[in-house]
Order: sequence, then C-alpha cells, then structure tokens
Amino acid sequence: MSPAPRSFSGEALASALRTARLELTEERAALVGPTVEGIYALIDRLDDVPLGETPPATAFDARWEA
Repeated sequence: MSPAPRSFSGEALASALRTARLELTEERAALVGPTVEGIYALIDRLDDVPLGETPPATAFDARWEA
C-alpha cells in the first residue's frame, strides 16, 4: 500500500532550494513544488511492485571488464 502523497511546499521547499543553492522567484518555486510532489508519487509507486524472491542488492562492483 502506498503512503499518503508527500507535500513539498512551504518550509520543505525553501529548505531544498537553500540546500541546492537555488534562488528562484516565488512564481518559479510555485511550479517546482508540484513537480517534485509528482516525482515523489512515482517513486512511492515502486513500493507496490511485488519483488517475490528477489534478493536485495547488497554489493555493487562498478569495475568495467572487457
């Protein structure tokens, strides 16, 4: 079951913008919030994917071998 949609506005949005060192006008920031909420909603849908017997990936080796 997916969790309730996450809100990304107000202080949460302001904090994220400060962290990313982005200075947006209020108009642009008003567009960013709903966009990020949509992205969070897509990520949250991954919780509904049945993995069955798929083991978790506990290690990753990024070496390229020919």
